Amino acid sequence: MENVMSSFVRCTAVGSMFLFVGFVACKSDDRAFEQDSTPRVADDDGSVSIPAEACAGRKCSRDLHEVLDGCTDEVVERCADGFGCGNGKCTTPCDAAVGSQGSLGCSFWTTPPDAHQASDVSCFAAFIANTWTTPATIKATFGRDAIDVSKSIYRASSTADGVHYEHFDGPVPPGEVAVVFLSQGTPGPNSAAFVPCPSGVEVAYHGTVVSAHDTSIYKAFHLETDVPVSAYSSFPYGGAQSYIPSATLLLPTSSWGTNYVLVDGYPGDEDPRFVQIVAQEDDTVVRIHPRADVKPGVNVEGAAKGVTHSWTLQKGQILEFRQLESLAGSPLESNHPVALFGGTQCPYIPSTIEACDTLHQQIPPVNQWGSSYSGIPYKSRRGNLAERVYWRIGAAREGTTLTWEPSVPDGAPVTLGSGEFVDFATDKTFHVHSQDSTYPIYLADFMSGANMYASDGDPDFVNVVPDEQFLDNYVFFVDYTYATSTLTIVRKKDSKGFHDVNLDCVGKVSGWQPLGTSGDIEYTWLDVTRAGKSVPTDIGVCSYGRHEASSDGPFALYVWGTDYAASYGYPAGAGSRPTSPFKIEVQ
Repeated sequence: MENVMSSFVRCTAVGSMFLFVGFVACKSDDRAFEQDSTPRVADDDGSVSIPAEACAGRKCSRDLHEVLDGCTDEVVERCADGFGCGNGKCTTPCDAAVGSQGSLGCSFWTTPPDAHQASDVSCFAAFIANTWTTPATIKATFGRDAIDVSKSIYRASSTADGVHYEHFDGPVPPGEVAVVFLSQGTPGPNSAAFVPCPSGVEVAYHGTVVSAHDTSIYKAFHLETDVPVSAYSSFPYGGAQSYIPSATLLLPTSSWGTNYVLVDGYPGDEDPRFVQIVAQEDDTVVRIHPRADVKPGVNVEGAAKGVTHSWTLQKGQILEFRQLESLAGSPLESNHPVALFGGTQCPYIPSTIEACDTLHQQIPPVNQWGSSYSGIPYKSRRGNLAERVYWRIGAAREGTTLTWEPSVPDGAPVTLGSGEFVDFATDKTFHVHSQDSTYPIYLADFMSGANMYASDGDPDFVNVVPDEQFLDNYVFFVDYTYATSTLTIVRKKDSKGFHDVNLDCVGKVSGWQPLGTSGDIEYTWLDVTRAGKSVPTDIGVCSYGRHEASSDGPFALYVWGTDYAASYGYPAGAGSRPTSPFKIEVQ
């Protein structure tokens, strides 16, 4: 965000304070975590449904269109048109996506972050990547109320005059990425950072989604498709012109959970942190054992530190906790699956370096956290010089021991307690793992402010995908409105060694470097655009828009975009397999 706007946010954020009133207490217990005894096994290659005890049985091909022999990988059955493979058999495409335990799905909920009032009426959009072989029909609700998005779905393309938006008249074709313009409010006298949706597009909902800027309850958007897709959301949509952008991978409802540890964004001296909890069923009861006092808000009760409290939500509602004192590390349990988002209004990273950006990520449930992570950040903004990158690591279980390769970064912990998070910074890449899958950990990557190196980019917040949740195929979107676009790619050795990664605009990806000392992980960075221009490759050019990357082995892929005082980043996908048997019990 620009320095002027950053100062504006600093000055006005002070007015957003919380009302201190009484709380309603339920049951209290310091022992918030317990272990389940039934582990699940995740496949290294990203394929689906291999039992832990043997390769016998059937599994699905990576494209979810064929049933394979569990031992030989021979094709047993090719699913008919209109069907896909799920859990080793032909079924409906959406059920096939559920069985794949990845980030593909047919049902997603999303919301903008709790950004500053100066920008809260700005354009909010979702990206839908049709990864299936037939067209995708999109429908939506706001809360539980149906809204018409048929006129708000567009194809974005680059022209000599800038970005062109072409309305999709009907379903989204296979292989296409659609931009769905979900909402925009009416700017007022305080909307100094308002970013409108592109001229000529139609917005599905006219209004401000997150308007209270306080602990409160409000509505979420629900996007449904009839075939599997990948989904992301961005606020404000408009890229570099917004100066405070954020983006997040959306997790399908099939990967939601009932056990979480709360995660929010990087701390800001005067910038509230927030968590957003989304319900998809009526009478969803959310129970939290808070690590800090929960401040009451608009029709939302507070709670005392260390005293378990419950809140009830209806379908399509979001419960947001917004306050200066962090709730990160607090265990959550619900009677129905929920989604969890976390962020910060507009912090400096680090606290002394301008400027600020809004932070926002959807957080996976604890049973999808991993025990092993590869700490590979965005490509350095200093050219050939390493950049000092900010990280956060946390643990779910008491007595978690961390092993680092090649060495422990300065300020990084070697042990963590339950719900404990530590922020640290390093200019080195690293690999970290806990004792085993019964000690799940979480890792996030933060980009620092533009003035850190007098460079493009600004604060950002991205989940790091656990090594156990790597996939083998990604369809993703590179935003047209950022000058520089880069990919971070991390691959993992399996029983057959390292596998080539192929990117549609490059062919075989090269430039791999080893991570740590084990020899099991390699990584590379790749430019997609530079200074607003396409990047020549051996087979053509890389540029903005839709892309696809695939491999015969597991890998992770992160998309990053930077421009003057603005940035965005997100993992292009992630597995949602149950990788940890550890279970939260909120007493």
